[in-house]
Amino acid sequence: MAASASVITKNDNKNEPPLDFAIIGFAKTGTTFLHDILATHSQVIMHDDEFWGDGNMLRQWLNKTTVMTGNSSLNETNREQPTTKRRGIKCPRIVKETARLDQLLNNTSRVIVVVRHPVHWFESLYNYRIWQKHEKKRHNMKPPLRFLHNNRTDWLGLSTGAARFDLYLKQLGKVPLSPEELQHMTRINKVYGLMTSSAHHEQHPMKVLLYSMEQIKDSNTQRRLHFQHTLQQFLNLDTPLHDLATKEKVNVNNFQHSENIDICEEQYREIRNTLVWQGKHASEWIRNKFMKSEDVVVSDVGFMNEVLERWGVDPCDEKST
Repeated sequence: MAASASVITKNDNKNEPPLDFAIIGFAKTGTTFLHDILATHSQVIMHDDEFWGDGNMLRQWLNKTTVMTGNSSLNETNREQPTTKRRGIKCPRIVKETARLDQLLNNTSRVIVVVRHPVHWFESLYNYRIWQKHEKKRHNMKPPLRFLHNNRTDWLGLSTGAARFDLYLKQLGKVPLSPEELQHMTRINKVYGLMTSSAHHEQHPMKVLLYSMEQIKDSNTQRRLHFQHTLQQFLNLDTPLHDLATKEKVNVNNFQHSENIDICEEQYREIRNTLVWQGKHASEWIRNKFMKSEDVVVSDVGFMNEVLERWGVDPCDEKST
């Protein structure tokens, strides 16, 4: 019998106001864009900033936005009329720190996970860290890039090993793992920061919406609108979201500096080779196992499969042809 790799325990305190949903990852996949889109919806209350607090801080915020039992809050334009709203947070590191989910979720909470091609993810996050270093005066110590081509060390969440999206998704407990897989997860947990333990066998009933960054600005109007409708239904919203095509992207790396990298340069081929190899295996597990869980929602399975299959191909080679 396969064991569940879930590290999530249920928050059964029904006297506390519920967190309706959380955008839990991954960094540099458009989570801020999604946060801003949802924050403009009349039925959604988003935590203003990226949430880094613990369960107590979350409860304070939820209580602040609650005026009655359940998830009802006052209409901002008419404080005498209660209106049901969905409360959500964005914390894209939680997918890598799933032990925190037991502090934040209850039985009705839903989570949203966004992914992108590992090569593009690596380049985007690296250049974002460079921007933070120079514009925000953070992270003055930048390690040589060769030190990030490994599974043992990282620079603020960045390394080739950190692009193993499948390992972090396995922690959500949506796919039974064989004893061998669970043993492997336990063996590498210190390397990847995983929280897997063979003592955890209970799955959390949360639903997961999985989508790829390509779906945010999909040029195929019908497919994009279908994705927006899927997101609306997933969050139980009565009215449609704003068209994603009309919203400008945020946190885009337009910052130019000599330390920025162009991942398609030949000097980074070995890094790309590692990311593509990992991406191929991650893609296979996500497509063949994770997406087939009854708790995982995908807007367009066919398109998602196409996108994920490309993880096994170097996008820089495609770009040059």
